[in-house]
Amino acid sequence: MILLGKIATGFLGTALIAGGIVSSQGFVHVRVLEKQKNGTHLRLGLPAMAVPIALEFVPGRHLEEGARNVRPWLPAIDAAATRLADCPDGVLVEVTEPGQHVSIAKSGGSIVVDVDDPGETVHVSVPLATVRSAVNIVAESDGVQ
Repeated sequence: MILLGKIATGFLGTALIAGGIVSSQGFVHVRVLEKQKNGTHLRLGLPAMAVPIALEFVPGRHLEEGARNVRPWLPAIDAAATRLADCPDGVLVEVTEPGQHVSIAKSGGSIVVDVDDPGETVHVSVPLATVRSAVNIVAESDGVQ
């Protein structure tokens, strides 16, 4: 019986450590609500470390155009991500028009985009480190695969 307890403790400890590692970089949150009758209501939360891992499996030919477009801006993107990490939380951009509202903010180390218009409400939150990592992976893509 003591052996089973030790095995269970080992599994529990391993699960807790794995959970800590997976959640250490934060989470990507996506929420979409279509405002029409029977509209889609999507809630997605995934560990941020899954984004760069998933990008490694995207064929290079699908990243080629993005890589070409982002490479010239990579130094500016890296500098902005570094500076944003040091900035206090707050709204960076906000646009309000009749019936529409868009907000881009920094909150707790993440970039948060909220869009509200007559057709849908969208919320996306991505850790800054994940944005930076994903942009670098795309920029390094050579179009081969």
